[in-house]
Amino acid sequence: MDCHSDVLTNDNPFVPPKGTRCPINDIPPELLSLIFEVGAQSIKDGEDEEDEDEAMAVYWNLEAGTKDGVDEESEIVHLKRSRVTRNDGVDEDGLSESSMDNDATFEPEPSFEVLISHVCHHWRMVALNTPSLWTEIDVSPLDSPPFERVQILLERSKSLPIDIRIDCEPPDDDEEEDSSGSENSELGQSPHSMTFSDLDNLMSLLVPHISRWGSIEVTVACYKHMFVFLSAVSDPSIAGAPQLEALQLYHHEDAESLTAFAHPDLVQHFKLFGGVAPRLKSIALWGVHVDWCQEWLSCGSNLLDMELSYHTDDVRPSWTQFAAILCGAPKLETLSLCSSGPLGAPHDWYPEGGLGSCGNDYTGVIELHSLTHLVLAFHLPAYVSGLLRRLAFPSLKSLTLDFDNDDFTDFAAQLAGPVVTAVPVVPKDGEKKRSLLSGLDTLKISGFQCSDRSIEIIYFITLVPGQRDVRHVCLPSLTTLSTADVPGHQIRELVQKRKEAGVPLKAVYMEENDEVTDHDLKWLKDNVEEFDFFEASDDEFVEDIEEEHEGSESEWEEVDD
Repeated sequence: MDCHSDVLTNDNPFVPPKGTRCPINDIPPELLSLIFEVGAQSIKDGEDEEDEDEAMAVYWNLEAGTKDGVDEESEIVHLKRSRVTRNDGVDEDGLSESSMDNDATFEPEPSFEVLISHVCHHWRMVALNTPSLWTEIDVSPLDSPPFERVQILLERSKSLPIDIRIDCEPPDDDEEEDSSGSENSELGQSPHSMTFSDLDNLMSLLVPHISRWGSIEVTVACYKHMFVFLSAVSDPSIAGAPQLEALQLYHHEDAESLTAFAHPDLVQHFKLFGGVAPRLKSIALWGVHVDWCQEWLSCGSNLLDMELSYHTDDVRPSWTQFAAILCGAPKLETLSLCSSGPLGAPHDWYPEGGLGSCGNDYTGVIELHSLTHLVLAFHLPAYVSGLLRRLAFPSLKSLTLDFDNDDFTDFAAQLAGPVVTAVPVVPKDGEKKRSLLSGLDTLKISGFQCSDRSIEIIYFITLVPGQRDVRHVCLPSLTTLSTADVPGHQIRELVQKRKEAGVPLKAVYMEENDEVTDHDLKWLKDNVEEFDFFEASDDEFVEDIEEEHEGSESEWEEVDD
């Protein structure tokens, strides 16, 4: 019986080997390193993006104090205990006695690379000598000088490109404290956020490695923090950021004025990275302005995604600067303009009607041939209408609109009307001129005040004048629709009419607070392939929606073509 048992367990991967032998340690270090890389990447691809900086702060302080000559056993015990914040005594399982009453706060577990580096000495040595495991540098408001964790990651990542995220925003529950009248609050800084001098010290560590920056994301609630960052990366000694592919700068502070920047003493337009960042693919400037003429903006030959948001009138690019940015980005696929865009009103943007798409004077219509995704939000009707008279999007597939309470009836008619092109297109006999809506497969409307007739023109099936048996659909390629403030019975009517016209919707998403009866809900789920609710402020959810349907939509596009 014992022999039979030995045979069954000898090669069973679920039964640990006898003795002290560990077969995985027989794997060559190079292969084990590759396994670690695959494991780290698979977890990154599969897990939700969550901020774990605060949970790791205590551990990394210990790590920094002992460098790499640490006692692994004591660190593993520390890791286990650091997974829970204890208000009372701790039992043998590492849980506080009060955890059942929600008095204990559970924190995220250490990241994959940290865990594998504390399994045993051999794994630790392999992990520490695998630079790709240590290329992500996340800095939270709780981090402070001398930033040992940052120094360790810079050292372990060796010469590889690094991805940096700096969060200077205080916790949400600090809002009341910010207005308490303390010395820090007078500076516009929360007592629980990173100080300006701390950020300056952090930048002194990161800037010498700027040639390795692969991506940089900075989030602030106080513009002075952003000013410190911008000043650091605009130092004349910086020759460029040759490997930088993503620049994301977010300033989350409610503006008191739409026309004047709130901090006149910090209004400087910086030239970042010496103007050199040739690999930039993604740019997000949220309430942050820069020198709009610098090379990585005006000559963004690799730029794929650009988001300009919440810029007051006095810091926006001129029409000439804005047009130069667009014309200098021939590969641009996604453009988001949220309360931002060229300075002034449409009549200030030089005379219209020229035919040249990107001349030096930028007086003609600019065609963005590669653009497939467009987001327009929080503009006046005349402004957004003027934009669409000056810009053409022949390849547009996805449109997101989010406007306030102004009347956009005329703009709705413009959307449904003939599209503007740099070179006039003469339609064939009997052929209707193509509208901007005709090529869309994804439409999201979060706010769009207009007449009922305009809604019918955009959404519903209308008869072609003079041909009562011929029906015309403004959105013949539409497969995915996201709406807000539209009741369920109207969405049901839309889905039904498009189905009858032979152009059915595949996916419908409604804002979670919209009115929809159980009967309409069941009908919608039975008549579209995908139906779900989303939070109005949850942009990431909508992006996930688009990604989920990207593959299937390409098949539908082939049918439409």
